[in-house]
Amino acid sequence: MVYRIPTLDVPADEPFRNDALERRPTIEFLTRLIERAGGPFVLALDSPWGTGKTTLVRMLEAELKRQDFCCITLNAWQVDYVTDPLVALVSSIDRHEFGAGSAAAGFKANWEEVRRITSLVAKRSPVVAAKAVTVDVPDSTEEIEATAAGRAGEFVNDIVGAFQQEGVLIEKFRAELEKAIEQLPALGKKSTLVFFVDEIDRCRPTFAIELLERIKHLFNVPNLLFVLSLDNKQLEASVSAVYGQDINAAEFLRPFIDLEYTIPVIQTKQFVESLLLRFQLDAIFAQRSHTESRYDRTDFIRFFGASADAIPLSLRAQERCMTRFRVVMDQTPADQHLDPLLVAVLIIIRSHEPLLYAMLCQGVASAKDVMNYLGSLSGGKKIVTDRTGMVIEAYFLAMEENRDRKDAAVNAVVAAAQNEKIPDSQRALELLDMLQHLERPRRGVPRLSQITSKIDLAAGLRE
Repeated sequence: MVYRIPTLDVPADEPFRNDALERRPTIEFLTRLIERAGGPFVLALDSPWGTGKTTLVRMLEAELKRQDFCCITLNAWQVDYVTDPLVALVSSIDRHEFGAGSAAAGFKANWEEVRRITSLVAKRSPVVAAKAVTVDVPDSTEEIEATAAGRAGEFVNDIVGAFQQEGVLIEKFRAELEKAIEQLPALGKKSTLVFFVDEIDRCRPTFAIELLERIKHLFNVPNLLFVLSLDNKQLEASVSAVYGQDINAAEFLRPFIDLEYTIPVIQTKQFVESLLLRFQLDAIFAQRSHTESRYDRTDFIRFFGASADAIPLSLRAQERCMTRFRVVMDQTPADQHLDPLLVAVLIIIRSHEPLLYAMLCQGVASAKDVMNYLGSLSGGKKIVTDRTGMVIEAYFLAMEENRDRKDAAVNAVVAAAQNEKIPDSQRALELLDMLQHLERPRRGVPRLSQITSKIDLAAGLRE
C-alpha cells in the first residue's frame, strides 16, 4: 500500500520518462533560452510554494547535462546557517567532480586560487575580516595571506585603503573564476556553466539578500549562468522584512535578475490523474465495478479538482489530501458506497478550513455554511453556481441530521423552485429533484460521521 509517494524519479538518460504533467515543452524552451543566453546571466523561475518547481528544475538540470552542460546545484535553504553565502556558492562548485586530464588540472589550478581568495573575502570574525581587507594585494594569493597575517591592526587607520584592497581581491576572484570556466570546452562540456540555486525564498531574509548580492558582484563573469527557482512574492517579503514595508521590493530585486520566467500552472485534473497513478489507486477503483460505484473515479476527480481549483490548492497540498484519500479507500470495501464527491470535498475542507470541518463534525455547521465557504473562495463563484455546486449542496442537505434545520432548508428550496421562471433558471427544481433521488430508500444517504471518521484516521497518519 502506498501512503506516501517517493520523489519522482528523473533518469539522467531519459529526463522525461515520468513526465506525466507534460513539462517537456517548458523545459525544452528553457534549455534553448539558456543555450542562447550564455553568461553572465541570472534567470529566475518563478512559481508559488508547492507548485512543482523543484521537480521541473531537476528535469531541466538532467536535460542540460544530457546536452553536455556542466551544472552545479545549491539548495540555499539547507545552508543559510553560514555567515556568508559566498562560502556556500564556492563550496558547491568545489564539490563537483570535473574528471581527470590536463583540462581538469587547469580548472583545478585556477579554482584553487578562487578558494583561497574566498577565504579572504568571505565574512568571518572582525579580526579575520580586517586581515582580509588590509593587505597590499601582491600578485599571488600566498603573498596576500602572508601579508594579511600582520596587518589586522591597520584596519582602523586606513579604512579607505581597506576598501580599495577588497575591491582588488574581488577583481582577482572574478578573473580566476573566469579562467577556470574557460576550461569547460576542453573537458568536453558546453562553454556555459549553469548554476542552479533553489529555495532562496525560504532562507533567512538577510541571507537571501546577501546571496543575491554575492551572485551579482562576485559571479558576474562570462559563461556563468544562474538559474534561481523561487516564489517571487516570498522573496519580496524577505526584502520588506529587512528594509521595511515602505520599500518597493520588486524594484529592489530587479537589478539582481536579468529575466524572470513564470512557470506554467499545472492543470488540476492532469495532476490528480498522475497522483491516482502514483498512489496506485486505479487498481482499487477497478475493483469498484458494481452499478453504484462504477463512476467513483470520475466523480472523485471532478469534485476534488473543482474544490482544489476554487481555493486554489497547491500541488503539495493536493498530494497530502490524496494520502488521506488513499487511506479512506482502504477502509471502504469494494461493495460499499464510497461517496467520492463527499470524501473529496470534506478532505479539502479539513485541509484548508479546519474550523468549518470541526463545526460540521459537531453538527454546528450546515449545508448553507459549506456553500457560503465555497462561494467565498477566490475561484468559488463558478463552483457554487454550476451543477457541481448543486450536487454538493444536495448531498450536504441530505446528510443534515438536525431535523428542524433540514426542514427549513428544504422548504426554502421548495419555495425557490415554485418561484423559478422557466427557462431563466431551474436550479432549485433540479436541486429538489436531486435531493429526492439521494433520499430514496434503495440508495440511502451516508452519515457524515461515517465519512469524517475515516478522514480523521487518515489525517492522523500524517499530522
